[in-house]
Amino acid sequence: MLNTVVSIVKEAAKIMTGGEYTVTEKGDANFVTDKDVAVEHYLNEEITKAFPGIGFVGEEEDFANDALEKEFTAVVDPIDGTMNFTRDMNLSVISVAILKHGKPLVGVVYNPFTNEMFTAERGKGAFLNDKQIHVSDRELRSACFFTAWSTYRKDLARACFEISEEVYYDTCDIRRLGVCALELSYMAAGRGELYFEIRLFPWDFAAAQLILTEAGGYIGTIDFDEPIYTRPQPIIAANTKENFDYLIEKVKKHVPHIPYEE
Repeated sequence: MLNTVVSIVKEAAKIMTGGEYTVTEKGDANFVTDKDVAVEHYLNEEITKAFPGIGFVGEEEDFANDALEKEFTAVVDPIDGTMNFTRDMNLSVISVAILKHGKPLVGVVYNPFTNEMFTAERGKGAFLNDKQIHVSDRELRSACFFTAWSTYRKDLARACFEISEEVYYDTCDIRRLGVCALELSYMAAGRGELYFEIRLFPWDFAAAQLILTEAGGYIGTIDFDEPIYTRPQPIIAANTKENFDYLIEKVKKHVPHIPYEE
């Protein structure tokens, strides 16, 4: 299954990187290009052809109500980091997770601009271009903190700033790349140690969640025992259990419960 998904993603990347595109604003600071739509359509068509009966959940198109009730479900972000994409930053990825009975089984995150392919299968480890990767063992004071400040819901930004300020003084530095799947994958490769964002959808994190945990990292949310795939939620992640416990305590201090429904 993994090899098939990787092949499909590589072909989809040719659509992502080839030719011109148009940009439409979906909402405040939330953009979509015709490339997002075309890549998702291609992924839907090819994945459902390769795996008949699979459910499909994507960011740009409506999906069947029973998609997550199937034995297998694809959870897809056709271009994670669309704003980066429209500014030629080369920090955008295609993200595909395959769930089995609602749990991540396969994860693929591909940056075609750097040709970095992050992959994982449940129980088989995480890889970058076929070389096994593992989270770093850096302690808190040496940690790099990936975060964001709620671009699409600026009414939630204050808590994010307060968390960022407190964590900043306890760590080495902060990075804000604007692409969740890539940041979590970077953590899996030892390029960062902490992650928090207050409102993410399943297609943002599902593939990279598996890559991170298979690389030895930790990921969670609040109000639920683990991330779920039916609604947006905060995502907290770290390289070690000690750093994860530290960060989730900081988050819950300012965000004790999920402050939104959708």
